[in-house]
Amino acid sequence: MKTTAILIILITFFLHSFAQNPFKVISVNGEILAKKANVNLQSGLEVKSDDNFAFIKPNSRAALINPDLGRVILTEQNSSNAFNKAAFAPAMSSVSTRGTSSNVMFTKDQVSTYFSEKLLVVDRLEIKISNKVFPMNSNAYFFIRYMYNGDEINKRLSYKSDTLIIDKSELYAIDGKPIPNPEIDEMKLYYYEINGDNSKATFISSFNLVFIPNEQLKSEVQLILDACKKQSYERKFSEVYDFLTSFYGAIDQTYVESWLDITFGLKKK
Repeated sequence: MKTTAILIILITFFLHSFAQNPFKVISVNGEILAKKANVNLQSGLEVKSDDNFAFIKPNSRAALINPDLGRVILTEQNSSNAFNKAAFAPAMSSVSTRGTSSNVMFTKDQVSTYFSEKLLVVDRLEIKISNKVFPMNSNAYFFIRYMYNGDEINKRLSYKSDTLIIDKSELYAIDGKPIPNPEIDEMKLYYYEINGDNSKATFISSFNLVFIPNEQLKSEVQLILDACKKQSYERKFSEVYDFLTSFYGAIDQTYVESWLDITFGLKKK
């Protein structure tokens, strides 16, 4: 009987101490209030896992991390048990990656697969496409079509030799003037070939494009790396990559590797 009582006390103590674990906010989409602390969640803020959260705006969510317990995506749907799950299964999913082993796309299928669903870009995207399948020159090029304020916008994409370039400042501009706070639901990628009367536009795929400013991403990823500073490169990369894909959208693995190297000097050993 005494042993049982001690066990109950220990379990109660463990659950109580776990419930008060501090989690640091990586990023917030929307508006979430930590009721006990009486503060709105924002990047860099530390909150206790036993706090109560009010989701001020519909579909709000936040990514948070604890060095020992892992990383969670907090939503209104999982707010009652999100931190319990983190204690046993840190968010380290095996997410499928985009791109090719040679970093060059050789087929139309590879291009259409890459530009599918939600694609995350840090300010600017450069992707190599074989000129044997899609040559880029003055008579052949890619363009993106989207709707803005009821108008159809066609934006010819820049290129450099075999490298396709998608730049936010170029894409979201009309007559040289930037579009303020563009909310574009869908993009359509086309390949256009100029050949006299036989000129044609070939539809490639539909997708959603999500741009994130480099400085914003840098500060958010820094929080993850601080929490994982004693971990291996593979663990750090997995945490960063999984955060990006689960919170923002799909992104090319080699793109993230290069960005981490350039931004933080973090590279494979």
